[in-house]
Amino acid sequence: MSAPQYTSRILKAGAAIDDTRRVVEVWDISASAAENMERISAENTLGKPSRSRLDDLLNRVISPRYVEPGPHIIPALKGLLSDHRAFTDACYYETARCDALLAAFAEGPVRSWWQDGRTVITVAEAAGWLEKLAAEGRAPAWTSSVRERAAQGVLSALRDFGILRGATRSPRKEIASPSISARGFCYAAWREHELGASSHALVHASAWDRWLLDTPTVLAMLDLAARMGVLRFSSAGSAVRVDWLARSLAEVTGADA
Repeated sequence: MSAPQYTSRILKAGAAIDDTRRVVEVWDISASAAENMERISAENTLGKPSRSRLDDLLNRVISPRYVEPGPHIIPALKGLLSDHRAFTDACYYETARCDALLAAFAEGPVRSWWQDGRTVITVAEAAGWLEKLAAEGRAPAWTSSVRERAAQGVLSALRDFGILRGATRSPRKEIASPSISARGFCYAAWREHELGASSHALVHASAWDRWLLDTPTVLAMLDLAARMGVLRFSSAGSAVRVDWLARSLAEVTGADA
């Protein structure tokens, strides 16, 4: 299998959590996705300074993350609007799912550095990682200025998603303590399940690396999800079994933590 080709898509809007929240708030679940997108664009619901900027955000950021995966995503996100942390975790899952560069940086360097005991990441280090990708033919041969912007964009997005901490324009970010909300975990677990993950694959999914979660923590979160009533979970040694009680993503996001 060939290595993924990374792009600077994350620079289009970063985490875009506030814009995503607004889209989810005004989304009419009785209308089609096309009708919703057309209305949000026509009314400039997101308050962007130009129609081109708005349409770029809707078509190149919102749509790939939350519309193209299926009509069940945004209605499920509506169930998380009152839980800011879980909503952010769900947005992080969908953003990393469709942005290979963001996912690779979180699952690779950030996780590796955290395991090595490091707590700080600089823009220069992130840019160096991008330069290495370019040398391997896995990313465009950007100029140093574009590479620096891409590095800053990745770090800023991870800060907004709660994986890193630090000021917006600071050239360095701190790695936050690994954590995920209960409902955010259930959201991501269901999404992995519907994408075909077996019980064993779910426990060891690379998605958890994006939150810097180790296997014992994932097992503990599955046990919590069982107490929330969305699934049954059992483990004995390396054998694990997950049976879903929830019948849809909307049921998962409606569960009480």
